[in-house]
Amino acid sequence: MVRRVVERSVQSKRWASLLIVLVAMATYFNSLGNYFLIDDFWHLHEAARTPWSALLQPWQYSGDDFKAYWFNEQRLHHVQGEGFFRPMVTLLYKLAGAAFGLDAWGYHLINVALHALASLAVFAIARLLFSRRWVAVALIFAAHPSHAEAVQWVAANADVATGCFFMASFAAFGWWLRQRRPWQYAGAVLAFATALCAKESAIVLPAVLLAYEFYRAHAAGERRPRPGELAARHAAFWVMAALYLLMHIRTFAGVPAMNEGGNYLHNPLSATFAPFVLFNTVYELLHLLIPFPLFPIDPGELIGKAGGLPVAAACLAVLAAMWFGTRRLIGHRRGWSFFPLFTVLTLAPTFPLLVAQRFLYVPSLGFCLMLGALLECADDTGWLAQRWSRLNLSRRGLLMVAVGVAVTGYALVTMFLNVMWGFPSNYVRRQIASIRQEAPSLPRGSSLYLLNLWPPAFHMEFMLPLLYQDPTLDVQVLTIRPKVLPLSSAEPPGAVEKFFAECLPDHIGTTQTWTRWDGPDTLRVGIEGGRFMRSLIEDIYPAAPEAQRAGARIDMPRFTAEVVRADAGGVQELAFHFHSTDKPRVVLDMRNGRAIKLR
Repeated sequence: MVRRVVERSVQSKRWASLLIVLVAMATYFNSLGNYFLIDDFWHLHEAARTPWSALLQPWQYSGDDFKAYWFNEQRLHHVQGEGFFRPMVTLLYKLAGAAFGLDAWGYHLINVALHALASLAVFAIARLLFSRRWVAVALIFAAHPSHAEAVQWVAANADVATGCFFMASFAAFGWWLRQRRPWQYAGAVLAFATALCAKESAIVLPAVLLAYEFYRAHAAGERRPRPGELAARHAAFWVMAALYLLMHIRTFAGVPAMNEGGNYLHNPLSATFAPFVLFNTVYELLHLLIPFPLFPIDPGELIGKAGGLPVAAACLAVLAAMWFGTRRLIGHRRGWSFFPLFTVLTLAPTFPLLVAQRFLYVPSLGFCLMLGALLECADDTGWLAQRWSRLNLSRRGLLMVAVGVAVTGYALVTMFLNVMWGFPSNYVRRQIASIRQEAPSLPRGSSLYLLNLWPPAFHMEFMLPLLYQDPTLDVQVLTIRPKVLPLSSAEPPGAVEKFFAECLPDHIGTTQTWTRWDGPDTLRVGIEGGRFMRSLIEDIYPAAPEAQRAGARIDMPRFTAEVVRADAGGVQELAFHFHSTDKPRVVLDMRNGRAIKLR
């Protein structure tokens, strides 16, 4: 009899696991046709030039890595050093490159597979924390829209890989506490090491495991674990975290240097850091609660206009309301505060950074666990049965319907976000196809210059040498168009453009650009209705103020850039003086999404 019960339990878990994987894969199936975008190109370039023997070396950065002449605060100040230690990211790119070449669908497939594995790890965690509703928590995680950026954007594989191994380590440690099998503890340590090799934010796992110990004792009504017991169980994780910090202290110091001059990284020592963190935290938590497109809003402008104290007070009031609401819903459940604590702890490494949806991949587990606790509370109190008794369903049936509606709704929103991401990525695909059509072949060592590149096509310059199979091809971006939408200045803005104009008014609208050759080696470019060096990309990442003043000249190996006209809003007119050389030169204007060769 006991054996039969065990067999049924194992069989039900297998079916549950299969369902979770199917939901995770189906939710992101429509992302497999998307192309590469933005940082994807740089990662492809790095993976291609990194030999297998150098896989465990930190990435090196310098101003020369930026293939746009103004985009080089580091180049002008000769800043260089270690950038990141993420060998798992390079490994994933190299494996995908070996299997799929430059076919984007294979890279997307790897991200979706990692997400499915992470969802299974969530299933294992839910079985530790709840007496039932395990599958519901994992299904909600598999379909939640907050993961759309991390899963379908290839360059965000660091977040998905970190999440996969972070949660696997958490699950293995929790089951080791329950079953005391040595392989579980070893698996937890190994998964933590792998998570650290994917992204630095995994460093908070020891704190999460410590908090889980106290949650576990409180939920079971047991005494708190003694310090000696905690030290013995957690020493391996804390020692590994400390060694990681010591080994990569230069890497962590290099990140601010890489982002000097941009608004991607906020100075933790500034007076506005606290309201900056509070605003981003509220913004991200609201996104978990009510999924919406998460724009990279810089609260610095809001803080500058409204003041740091009012912004901080408003954010604290929203956080207090969230805490009160959560406590009313699941507060009678022992240890409930662990769930929001998990979200805050795993968000902490991103506090100084400009908000991004991919940062929510691991923190969203706390929100999914809160929903699981809410489901158990509704099951215990019969809340759904009391309000929906007219459906003539059992309490279990009502909960299954509620979960099905929630998961279906989340999956549909996620699929819509996949389409939204597919729009820019596939537009970039068409731009690359247009470049290959206009310049089907280039002699080795040629120079290829791009004018008025669309902002989401940023870093495309790293992709072109791979496509032309010529590492000696020198590709430079001369200008980026400041507006993301509309795609063509000749067309009036539609409903989509008007919607986005409300969210990003500085980056939506029409601009007119012009070009003129002043002799065989001098190209003059200008812009009306906007300014060069004021695109969304150039606001987020480091820009060079020295390159944005009238009279400024920057010498590059194959040309000199001169700012002819500029004001406080940016650059209006530029002149590019190309050096005479025997290397072929091709200049392409991308102003309307099509490559047009300037002769």
